[in-house]
Order: sequence, then C-alpha cells, then structure tokens
Amino acid sequence: MAAKMNQLPETMGSVAYDVYKVRFDGSTAVKPIPAALPEEKVAPKKQRAPKAKLTIAPFAAVGLAIAVFLLAMVVYSYVQLYETTNRTGELRQELAAAEVDMSKLRSAYESKINLDDIELRARELGMSQPTTKQTVYLNVAGTDRAEVLQVDNRSFLEKAWGAVTGSFRGIVEYFR
Repeated sequence: MAAKMNQLPETMGSVAYDVYKVRFDGSTAVKPIPAALPEEKVAPKKQRAPKAKLTIAPFAAVGLAIAVFLLAMVVYSYVQLYETTNRTGELRQELAAAEVDMSKLRSAYESKINLDDIELRARELGMSQPTTKQTVYLNVAGTDRAEVLQVDNRSFLEKAWGAVTGSFRGIVEYFR
C-alpha cells in the first residue's frame, strides 16, 4: 500500500484528487482546453431610487392656517382679558379713593349744617311748620315695579358678522 501511494503522489492523505491529471487506470491525462472563453457577464448598473417630492396637501395647509388663526385668536382673547382685568383693578382703586373722598366731604357738609340757621331763614321766607291737616299718609305696600328691556332685533348672521368685525377691529387696534 505504501508502494501504491508512492506511485500516485497527487494524492496526499486527505487531499482531493485532481480529476484532470489522473485517470482511474493510473495513466496521466491532458487537461482539456476549452474551445472559447466564456462570455463576460455585464453586471447591471444600479439605478438610484427616485427621490420623493415633498408636497403639502391642500387640506393640511388650510387646516394649519385655521389652527394658526384660532391660536392667534386665543392669544388675543387672553391679552384682552388681561388688559380688562388690569383696567378693572385700576377702576376699583379709583372707586375706593372716590368713596373715601365722598365720606370726607359728607362729614364736612354735615358739620356745616346748623338747623337753627335753616329754621330762621325759612321763617324769613314766610314758611311755617306743617299742621296736622297738611299731613298725608301714603300706603306703598305693593310690589309694583317697571323694567325697560332692550331687545336686539338683529338676525343671527348680523350678530355673527358684528362679532367677527369687532374681533378684527380689536386686533388692528392692538397692533397699532
């Protein structure tokens, strides 16, 4: 067996046979030469994927515009509320100062009233105290009262249009 391995040096242990070099009968063979070279395969060119165009849907643009408008209206209403609250606080302070002045003036006025001087001046003008025959009593126990209501005869569309134009006027006045 060792002699047989010496005859076939092409097989070394676990190395595979070269089928073109050795035939099964032990004689050497010539490798066949191919008649023509195989055709060269051309790899296809890689095409770039088309880029997506960025477009904005018309409904999205309209919705965004409406959302921005509503946000501006909310901010504007908060600004108006803040200004009105400040103005209300200022007016309350003025009212409190006016009430203090009124109480001072009332006390000064009442301190100047002298009933004796008034009675003397009334007698000079020919006035006298009323007699019991001149006294008349009225009974006003009823709960009659009158209220005057102001009715707004404008239609819904007129009221809505007035509100919209009033809002725009307020926005214009705010930014002036």
